Amino acid sequence: VSISIAVTPTTASIPMQGQQAFVATATYSDGSTRDVSATSSWSSGSPSVASVNASSGLATGVVGGIALITATFDGKTSSANLTVTAATLVSIAITPATATVPINAFQPFMATATYSDGSTENVTATSSWSSGSASVATVNATSGMATGVVGGTALITATFGGKTGSATVTVPSATLTSIAVTPATATVQLGLTQALVAMGTYSDGTSADISSTVAWTSGSPAIATVIANTGVATGVAVGSATVTATASGKTGSATLTVPSATLTSIAVTPATAAVQIGLSQPFVAKGTYSDGSNTDISSTVAWTSGSPLVATVLSGTGVATGVAVGSATITATLGSKSGSAVLTVSATVPVPTAHGPAPVGLGTAGNFVLLSKSGISTTGTSAVVGDIGVSPAAASSITGFGLIADSTNTFSTSSLVTGKVYAANYTPPTPANMTTAVSDMQTAFTDAAGRATPDFTELYAGNISGMTLVPGLYKWGTGVLITSAGVTLTGGANDVWIFQIAQNLTVNNSAIVTLSGGAQAKNVFWQVAGQATIGTGAKFKGNILSQTLISFNTGAELVGRALAQTAVTLNATSVTKP
Repeated sequence: VSISIAVTPTTASIPMQGQQAFVATATYSDGSTRDVSATSSWSSGSPSVASVNASSGLATGVVGGIALITATFDGKTSSANLTVTAATLVSIAITPATATVPINAFQPFMATATYSDGSTENVTATSSWSSGSASVATVNATSGMATGVVGGTALITATFGGKTGSATVTVPSATLTSIAVTPATATVQLGLTQALVAMGTYSDGTSADISSTVAWTSGSPAIATVIANTGVATGVAVGSATVTATASGKTGSATLTVPSATLTSIAVTPATAAVQIGLSQPFVAKGTYSDGSNTDISSTVAWTSGSPLVATVLSGTGVATGVAVGSATITATLGSKSGSAVLTVSATVPVPTAHGPAPVGLGTAGNFVLLSKSGISTTGTSAVVGDIGVSPAAASSITGFGLIADSTNTFSTSSLVTGKVYAANYTPPTPANMTTAVSDMQTAFTDAAGRATPDFTELYAGNISGMTLVPGLYKWGTGVLITSAGVTLTGGANDVWIFQIAQNLTVNNSAIVTLSGGAQAKNVFWQVAGQATIGTGAKFKGNILSQTLISFNTGAELVGRALAQTAVTLNATSVTKP
């Protein structure tokens, strides 16, 4: 039972039209605490001064003045003072100011508002985006994600609060020369799915993931179907099917085999687990077939709890939730086969026995806390502990840091960086070292993305908010979301987490990634095929290996590394190497 709640920060200041995320934390009779922001009822004492989202705690400044922001949860209330300054919106800046994106590839843009008092704010999600030449490049009206259409240049514009900012995107005239589908061959059991990826190669030697822009078809839909815009195939009947990706007159294909093997047994993992009351534990059902193969069948079995008063379980996912102290048998059933595990529910957080996969080797990329191929920028006063670097981009792509070149010209320093700053155009041996570091970064990304036999697949449909996750290999064919409810990674000092994310990683304002039981940020790897966005005031842990942009909103904190194959953007961000 909750005995009190507290709203943080207790005081805050924002300009008109600016936003501030508040967090409500409940304290329980056993001394434990929990983020209850998403389940609290929020209100503003002066909505004419500042409004607040009733379910999220995100406040918006309206006019100058002071408003009392209140959260109510389980009959308890707590408040914070929000001052809205008379600062007015001065300008909007778009980053990157210039970008190159291949046909059918993507480029994220960020909009930053500057106010008359000198403060800044990331307004990407609240701006209205448009393209001056939609025939060359389109842009998502609410996210700022641009897509190359044909060769040429286009002006990408963001509008917020009556102000506009623009950036130029260049789409090379390179043409699509080939499409490769991976995996080239795959086996999928009846009723299960296999995600396929289409990589396009262009006439200028560049390549891009075009899975969402090709047309997917199955040559034998009676054996295997495929979703036309995602490449996710499903086994329907025994046999083989050719799955084809087509774009701009080019095709690539893969062979999908649906075997005739029958299910012989089901194993549920972990075989034993423990959670705190109110928290959740995902279980995985792996089927063994008559041909000796093993497949994750978690989404196709029927899940039941032998003691629903102790623990419930979602019938289609295997996610169990502790209800009361005790033990419950969690069972997965498909046809005449079943497998079980035991879940113990306690009043305190247990220490799991799982240890997870081997860590991802970062090589020399691990020497950097921020590493990017195209640029690193900061607005506001960021604080970075560790070395940062760019390659093949030059030092001019590192903006906002006020770089001071060393006398050897092999590195620079900055008042915002406790460490050294490196770029590809510095004096040798820096260029060669940076080339190696970027190569190691890409190798690490490939390693993390290529880890097979995940422990958990499509867990919580990508929304891991409020969950407690044990060490392991997690895989999603979609994006992953962490709301203000946060997520807890619980395990030992040497345990490892690898998160394979096929689309974007979105961390909402004030979300916290909590490490418990001795878990260390250096052993957490977030492999993101899309972009990673860390929200205002969020506190994130782990190594981010992103194929595109890594963006930190105002006041975000990272204990870990941001290793991006495009750009890294900071906004009054604290980054500490683990």
